[in-house]
Amino acid sequence: MPRFKLSSVTLILLVSLFITVVHNQVLFSKLTDKLDLFSLQGSGYVITLFSIIFLILVIIQFVIGVRYLLKPLIIILLLSSAALSYFSQQLGVIFDEDMVRNIVETIKDNNKQEAAELLSPPLIKHVLLYGALPSLLVLWTKVTFKPLFKEVFTRLSYLLIFVIITTIIALLNFKYTTYFSRENKDLQAYITPHYAIDSVAWFFINEHTKANAIFKTLGEDAVQKKVNKQQTIGIMVVGETARADHFSLNGYSRETNPKLKQETLINYQQATSCGTSTAFSVPCMFSFLKRDNYSPNKAALQSNSLDVLVKAGVKVIWLDNNSSCKGVCDRIGETNLRREPDEASPYYSDGEVFDEALISTMKTVLAKNNDDKDILFVLHTLGSHGPKYYKRYPDEFSQFEPACKKATPQECTDAENINAYDNTILYTDHVLSQIIAFLKAQKDVQSFMVYASDHGESLGENGVYLHGLPYFLAPDAQTHVPMLLWLSNTYINARSLNIGLLKQQQTSKNISHDNLSHSLLGAFNVNSKVYEHQLDLF
Repeated sequence: MPRFKLSSVTLILLVSLFITVVHNQVLFSKLTDKLDLFSLQGSGYVITLFSIIFLILVIIQFVIGVRYLLKPLIIILLLSSAALSYFSQQLGVIFDEDMVRNIVETIKDNNKQEAAELLSPPLIKHVLLYGALPSLLVLWTKVTFKPLFKEVFTRLSYLLIFVIITTIIALLNFKYTTYFSRENKDLQAYITPHYAIDSVAWFFINEHTKANAIFKTLGEDAVQKKVNKQQTIGIMVVGETARADHFSLNGYSRETNPKLKQETLINYQQATSCGTSTAFSVPCMFSFLKRDNYSPNKAALQSNSLDVLVKAGVKVIWLDNNSSCKGVCDRIGETNLRREPDEASPYYSDGEVFDEALISTMKTVLAKNNDDKDILFVLHTLGSHGPKYYKRYPDEFSQFEPACKKATPQECTDAENINAYDNTILYTDHVLSQIIAFLKAQKDVQSFMVYASDHGESLGENGVYLHGLPYFLAPDAQTHVPMLLWLSNTYINARSLNIGLLKQQQTSKNISHDNLSHSLLGAFNVNSKVYEHQLDLF
């Protein structure tokens, strides 16, 4: 079979056109929702935008795509664009800087389970069809290059022509283009692969900046002022992917919290998350930075609330059934149940353990504790982590059926996805009630439990699944999270707390992850310059 024969410039133009048209279908769909494509202004904007996308792809390949690098570069662009277009088309997931961070953290944590759950047959099929097949055609093509100076001259000539054409188109539509772009900045997130390339670049720039920065120690003045000699045991439960509107405590029509409703809780119904992904939110939950000036890199360069508690004399123990502590426990250490799950555990199932294993491990650790220092356990749960919701709960919690049993939620009905997800919330209700029961059994101590999810989850609303959308694009489903507090009677009495006053915060719209670090310090009566009384939920 004879091979195709194309000049390097022709190949670059064809590939750029293919990616611009085929892999930007979601962008085009978004534009059709916002514009009248048959109007002069609407069609002018679309032509301008796609001309710019095409031009940038051409520039990248003209500059980098020299003789021995052109085919590898094109194949990388095709395969990555195919993968990106799958996640945006099928799941509504955007590849931004936080998503890059999630991928890097997944690799760093050697989290094979999470990676495997995303490698679904529909993803593979999409990448094969729209990435691998065009790549094979590129490999089969015989690419011809002119002598160096002629090749450079040809590319510069084409580039000049395209720049002139794009500039003319942009100027003809300048007024409406600038107005529409300014009013619809969210559209940039759907430009494939440009937004992803930009995100990758910014991630590594910020990582390089962090690597050369100096760590700032906070809370060196921290002092604990105990109200009596009784030991305090606190449990901070970091939830995973739970959304507030699927908690019946918050008015959800299904009974997903049958056990928690029997407890005396302070339930913050309007709590919001710091971010929409674990790698972003978990460090934020324990940072003294507030969401409006927070970044994971900033948080990594200074002490967090757990460091300050340890400085004040509180013993902090991190138990993880998720990917990792995302750097929060770097100076404390962790026990991770997910990396090497105990097959002998009664909570073991299909290569992982259910979240109740955290309680069992906590009991074992506490039984070996031989001092009366105050203790904070941080339990990082697997919670409602998708896309395989059905793997997050034992069979006895399959109350809502039929439940989706696939790693591709877009292939299940909305009802099946919601059933599977609600079963995870039902199991979370059980886990939290077990923790409360454990604390109630500790008669000679003061105790409390704080629960907050790291972020929420989209379940197919408007074609969006999972989580991780840029915050400015994210729906409430990904940012409105459950947060609640349980206090033992011994704890309440020792601190003379006014429960009625504390409950007034339940419907506050100002409660967020920003409150957690200061609340943990307040829970143990730790004073420090970093502590802000007005953010303390206690």
